[in-house]
Amino acid sequence: MGKIIKDACILFAITLIAGVLLGAVYDVTKNPIAEQNEKAKQAAYRAVIAEADSFEALDGEQYSEENVTETFAQLLADDPESYTADEIVEVVAGIKSNKIIGYVITVVASDGYAGDIRFSVGISTDGEYLGTSILSIGETAGLGMRAKTDPKFLAQFNNANTEKFVLTKNGVMEADSEDQIDAIGGSTVTSKAILRGVNSALVAFKQISSSNVKTAGGVSVE
Repeated sequence: MGKIIKDACILFAITLIAGVLLGAVYDVTKNPIAEQNEKAKQAAYRAVIAEADSFEALDGEQYSEENVTETFAQLLADDPESYTADEIVEVVAGIKSNKIIGYVITVVASDGYAGDIRFSVGISTDGEYLGTSILSIGETAGLGMRAKTDPKFLAQFNNANTEKFVLTKNGVMEADSEDQIDAIGGSTVTSKAILRGVNSALVAFKQISSSNVKTAGGVSVE
């Protein structure tokens, strides 16, 4: 019995020390990790709205990090395309000269070939599509991963002003149609996932732009 108690005490001591050490490591690393995450966010914002001087969260609990997904979930579900595979996980405003010039909308598309694709899109206040920044993707190398490694696919969205993009294949596109996007060769699933995610961001943008939103700091479109 004494040996069992001794072994239990030793195990308890080891567990306690390990817990203390893990806690200390967390305390040391949490701030640098948070800073790096914030830098990555800011880089993604600037990649899609390059002209902005700064970026601010939108005013209102519905746009907070905790609530924004739920805020847009029903809106996406009620859309004729029913974007239930997509989540809006963040919305911030791009600010220039104390005026909102556009919005960065971050989407998680869960219907990629290898799972979730997380990306941010930039849309100006007048509806012009400004750019896309892929934050995380695990698609097949040389195929779906080309959505990130080959800029030609995402560049097709830029400068269009539309409420919905349409996917085409094999380059079969109508002349002068800015809403048509040619799929990545051999990667239709990835192409569809990103395009539907972009379209869900456009649904969210339409709602935001019609709501006369302000930032948490009081900045507006006007």
